[in-house]
Amino acid sequence: MGGTSGGARRVLVLLVGAAVLLFLGLIYAYSVLLAPLKAAFGWDVSGMTLVFALSIIAFTVGCLVSGEIERRGHARRGLVLGAALLLAGFVGTSAVGGGASLGAACASYGLVASLGIGIVYNVVIPTVTAWFPDRCGMAQGVSLMGFGSGGFVLGPAVTQLYAIADWRAVLLGLGVALTALVLASAAVLRPPEPRELAGIAGAAPAAEGDGAAREAGVGEMVRDRTFRLLYAFLFMLGSVGMGVTGIGRELPLALGVDDMTAAFVIGFVNIGSGLGRLGGGAVLDRLGRGRTMCGIAAVGTVAPLVMVASLVLGSVAVQVVACLLTGIGWGAAVVSMPYVTRTEWGQRNMAENMAVVNTYSIPGSMVGSWGAGLLSTLVGSYVPTLLVMCAMGAVSVVVALRMRAGAPVMRLGENPDL
Repeated sequence: MGGTSGGARRVLVLLVGAAVLLFLGLIYAYSVLLAPLKAAFGWDVSGMTLVFALSIIAFTVGCLVSGEIERRGHARRGLVLGAALLLAGFVGTSAVGGGASLGAACASYGLVASLGIGIVYNVVIPTVTAWFPDRCGMAQGVSLMGFGSGGFVLGPAVTQLYAIADWRAVLLGLGVALTALVLASAAVLRPPEPRELAGIAGAAPAAEGDGAAREAGVGEMVRDRTFRLLYAFLFMLGSVGMGVTGIGRELPLALGVDDMTAAFVIGFVNIGSGLGRLGGGAVLDRLGRGRTMCGIAAVGTVAPLVMVASLVLGSVAVQVVACLLTGIGWGAAVVSMPYVTRTEWGQRNMAENMAVVNTYSIPGSMVGSWGAGLLSTLVGSYVPTLLVMCAMGAVSVVVALRMRAGAPVMRLGENPDL
């Protein structure tokens, strides 16, 4: 396969990758997905956010496992393993009950299913990126747009399913459907052969001194100042995004809306995340990381303040804007992770390197999701929590400015002709 057929193949890889991540993006709609369990078993907000925090931790571990699988050249085996864990996790969640329901959900959904999602995620992103050496930001943005938008697209649909069917049957059906989708994608998602990228800018290694990204392993990467700044940047903005997502539908419910409206409103975090990932990838290709990441940090700082305004004013419309801004800032921050990883440390070790960078989400989920739920429960208000998020956004601005000071004008993967 080469020439035109190679071009068609990489478009197919991009579309399939985005579709898989769209459905796996349900991980961010956990407050909708687990709403019937919360109601049936009397979980409080801190219990719900604990499930989400554990799911993000397991997702991150899954990325690490996937990186090792890909290093050994077994990407498709990673997809099969991820699919099996997804099925086991959803089947287990559909069977929880009794006084141990929260612990069982933490184990099945929070750990097993989310581990599977992390494995699949870290197969899809490096595979898609390898097909687009000339537009890595765009390709990553399209793929991650699906992941970020999954909760918005599927959250209301799941709510409707719960209205007409038993929640246990819905969760079981979702597990089967997601497993089948991931297994089917294994027929398409594979790394490209050199002849399939013939004639594409950036496909061949650049000459020394010609703007080539170095091929750095994990050891070299973690000693790099850029790694430390990127990690801090992602932790700050990730904590904001995961904090709002962790509280989830409780924010619109605090304004007195019904369940369906709450699912719709909080879903704007997911649609904003999708837009942020798509737009962030495109802007990264055009402007590079320096200016783009400063803009991302500014959005992440303003979003919690708008959320505070929505609660003070009692305005659903303002909260929709706040959710959208939160998602845009978080989503654009997320796409900067594979972008900087690819352009700074190369394609060869991308899966392993990105998995290590992605460990920011472990402390981010504990501080952002579980911490936000715990603090809100203790003080009886979401406002102090949101103000802490605003402060974290402000710190991310400082970090982004330091990254910009050390950023090159143009790196591999950026297109000066755009």
